[in-house]
Amino acid sequence: MKGIQNGAAGGADACAHGNGMLDAQVLIGVSATFRQLVRMIDRVAPTEHTLLIVGPTGSGKELVARRLHANGPRCDKPFIDVNCGAIPHDLIEAEFFGHVRGAFTGAVDNHRGLFDQVGAGTLFLDEIGELPLALQPKLLRVLETRTFRPIGASASQRFAGRIVAATHRNLLEEARVGRFREDLFYRLAVFILNVPGLAQRSEDIPLLAAHFAAQQTRAIAFTPAAIKRMCEHPWPGNVRQLRNLVSQLSVFAEHARIDAETLAPFLATDTPDATACALLADRLLEFGGSDKLAAAERLLIDRALERTSYNKSAAAALLGVGRKVVERRLKAREAQYGEARQCLERAEALAGATQYRESVALLHRCLDLLQKASPTDESRRLQFAAYRLLAIVLRGVHGWQFPEATACYEAALSIGDGVCDARDLATARFGIWMTQLVTLQLTRARATAQELLHRAHAMDDRAMLDDAHVALANTLFWLGDSEEALALLSRGGLTGIGRADRRLGVSGVDVAGLALTFEGLAAYQTGALDDARDAMGRLTARAELDPPDLPGRALDLQGAAWLAMLFNDVERLGSLTRAFDAIPATGAPACSRGAVRIFRACYLSAIGAFGDAEAMLLDGYENEIERQGGALFHSIKAWKHGEILLSTGRARQCEVLVSDALDKAIRRQERAYLGELLILKARAQSMLGDMAGAEQGLRIAISTALALGSVPARLAAMRHLADLSRQTACQTSIIEAIDRPLHVPVAARPPSTPLQDPGLL
Repeated sequence: MKGIQNGAAGGADACAHGNGMLDAQVLIGVSATFRQLVRMIDRVAPTEHTLLIVGPTGSGKELVARRLHANGPRCDKPFIDVNCGAIPHDLIEAEFFGHVRGAFTGAVDNHRGLFDQVGAGTLFLDEIGELPLALQPKLLRVLETRTFRPIGASASQRFAGRIVAATHRNLLEEARVGRFREDLFYRLAVFILNVPGLAQRSEDIPLLAAHFAAQQTRAIAFTPAAIKRMCEHPWPGNVRQLRNLVSQLSVFAEHARIDAETLAPFLATDTPDATACALLADRLLEFGGSDKLAAAERLLIDRALERTSYNKSAAAALLGVGRKVVERRLKAREAQYGEARQCLERAEALAGATQYRESVALLHRCLDLLQKASPTDESRRLQFAAYRLLAIVLRGVHGWQFPEATACYEAALSIGDGVCDARDLATARFGIWMTQLVTLQLTRARATAQELLHRAHAMDDRAMLDDAHVALANTLFWLGDSEEALALLSRGGLTGIGRADRRLGVSGVDVAGLALTFEGLAAYQTGALDDARDAMGRLTARAELDPPDLPGRALDLQGAAWLAMLFNDVERLGSLTRAFDAIPATGAPACSRGAVRIFRACYLSAIGAFGDAEAMLLDGYENEIERQGGALFHSIKAWKHGEILLSTGRARQCEVLVSDALDKAIRRQERAYLGELLILKARAQSMLGDMAGAEQGLRIAISTALALGSVPARLAAMRHLADLSRQTACQTSIIEAIDRPLHVPVAARPPSTPLQDPGLL
């Protein structure tokens, strides 16, 4: 439906725009529901806000968008509509953002994207729910920054237009299952306009039918009985279906006056049986993959074979085709299956060489082919492998927070359940856990690790148990429960790891070094300093034994450097971080590289090179962790950055930095170094002359460290409180504050939750 005339809702002036003259964007209807919609349209049209139009297919969402444009301040600017589901995935970014010449193979000229073409006009994104997940964060950034950068360009351009989006889907439900970004939904849905289906506004059918009839080359009219029959019809295709019906009647009806008898044959295809067919067709259109027609054909052939006990002749008869047709389709599937396997093998080789971007298209091709192949257990196993690898490479390309990567892991689990080996399924769950940990979704990470452990116990599989114990101990450490992390490692037989021990988990990671790292870190937090030093020594010795290109060497060096940083063992810290720098880039995960750069910055700070230390710390965290979507080590980064700021006389900047870090740590439940951050904030307050605030902060630090069982933080807070006593007249009360925690029995400590001080939690 393009511009149509108003029945009762009022008119709108015609308005010129960049694509020519539009007729007045007025709508037909007298129903209360429809009049309310028109009032809402006219109220939000003059605003500059983004908005979301929601309604069933064929209900007139594009007309609503055009009326919004025509009645708004941009009516003399372009109106560009694009169906997000109609553009191939590999072209959609270039279509939206444009590209410069030479940006990629085939980019022989500059191309203006839609964001550029629309200028200050309205860009209507129809079927926004079909927008690929990979493009959604980029659209979100355009909405937030009002800028965009063409592919291959060095500079950003300003986006001056207004975005109006439409969908027939429930986007909140799509967000819940990982198919749509929740943050993008809320950014689009500043206003939501709900367009009713035709069945919800049956009072408008006579006006609409008369309007469509008047547009026909051969004029027709409807008797009251025909109108009554149309008002009783369910109209699953909504206004579009009504318009099509009127067009058919104008051409095929014998008489220009349409009565109920004439109407009946045309509505016969829309009886309840036809409605069911429409619903079935809608379900088929929701199939995965790009070729819905092939998916529907595959479903029919497979069902016919099942019903005929896989007798090809009988199945062909049931389908109404010849046997050779069925045989050709099945042979084509086998060829597709072979091509899918080749795509997967090539993608695996590319991913192994860290050529992640090149492998993405191959994996998408593999999955499309597998959806056309026979749905055997073997094809499901291949789909599992393809989805799992796609999750890994998407994470490598787009970072840890990329939602489609997690969705691929979950798709792998769903497809692999019942046909894949328990170890293979565990690798997908381990990938989900790792994503949750690195992005500091610690509550979810703990639940995933607990599920890993439960399933590993059920299988009684040593490698699965090792993975699960280390995953849960790692998570518990960051949650601040070092005592339970130590106990868990002990129960899993993962304490006392030696120099030459290797414990390869099903994830492919040597978890021995990780277990030893968290044994040492947890021992340090609980005050078992000799055990922590011993762990540091064993990690150092393991790294000396490891081949230079062994991935486990990077983890051993990271763990040893982490402990050396805590012990302020400057010489060892410098040696370990230099050894880590010699590891090839492909031999260490980005998160580990970022962490060790933080530790290297601590070494530089310890020798007085504060400027170099600050630059390295920020570069390491921002480029190796944060830019990849990670948040792990944020509290350590803030702690050590704050110390550099204090050492260089920037107490106010330190206080602001640490206050923000504390807010994030508390929100994420990242409690491992909560005490150290509280101490640092108090030290900054003391340097700024806020002695009362510093004293209160140190008291909170002592209480929190006591609750967490963090001995180093508790001792450090008490030492700083004693130092503060020499600068104030409150020496007696401060000494009492120091003395009280020393007499609290260990058994009386809460296991993992800091004290609920109103200033902290």
